Order: sequence, then structure tokens, then C-alpha cells
Amino acid sequence: MDTLNNELIPEQSWWKRNWKWALPTGGCLTLIVIVVVAIGIGAFGLVEKIKENTDYDGVIAMAQTNEQLIEELGTPIEQDGIGSYKISFKNGNRTSNAVIPIKGPKGKGAIHITTSGKKDPIIYEQLDVYLENKDITIDLLPLMEKSKLESM
Repeated sequence: MDTLNNELIPEQSWWKRNWKWALPTGGCLTLIVIVVVAIGIGAFGLVEKIKENTDYDGVIAMAQTNEQLIEELGTPIEQDGIGSYKISFKNGNRTSNAVIPIKGPKGKGAIHITTSGKKDPIIYEQLDVYLENKDITIDLLPLMEKSKLESM
């Protein structure tokens, strides 16, 4: 009985054997990764722009050193999550709103910031902290204006 000799038939390359599933999977996966990276970069850029327009670092530092907040929340006071941010530009003016969740050993709260005007100086319309456990609001706007006057 004659048997076929498989050694004489050349083996196909990996690509020729697997192109039907590798091309759609690799192409779609690459496209998905590119879209996710682009969305991440856009979101990061937006959050950085909001932080710049609200003096985010200065507000967090003020909250961490405010005696009334330390009494209500304890120490250390730190950010608790991402928060929500909104910025809009219209006719050369900008308006930004941010809600920054904060927490301490004694409770949680949220810093509400609203700014407007041109880029410099930052004009605060609202700057307060709502404490969830006490259901009270602490106005930080007078303290921010006082610290700005002292720095001039």
C-alpha cells in the first residue's frame, strides 16, 4: 500500500494559517487601544486645565490648614476620589466649576469651587466646603481673598 509522504508538502507559514482571525483581532485591538489612550489623554488634559483655572493645589492646601475643617474632619485632610469638573469658554471669558471630595478621620466633605473671568487673576465666585456628616457648609471665600491680599 502506498502512503503519502507528507514531508514533500511544504508547511504553510504562521501568517497563511492564521490570517483570518489574526488580522481582525489585531486590527480591532490596536484601534481600541488607540481610542482608549486618546480618551485618557483628553481627560487628563481637561482635569489639568480645570486644576489650573481653579488653583486646585492652593485650595486643597487651604483646606488642609483651615482650623474649622481640621476640627470637623480631623487630620490629615486629603482628597477622596476624582470629583467633577466643568469648564467653559465664551467670548474670551472662562467659567469653571469643580467639586472636590475630601475626607478626614472624622468624616467626609466636598469642596465646591466656581471661578470666572479671564485667566489671570482667578476670580472666585464660590469657594466653600460642604460637610456630609454635619450637614453644614463652611465658606472659605473670605479666607482665600484674605490670603490673596496678604500675598500682594
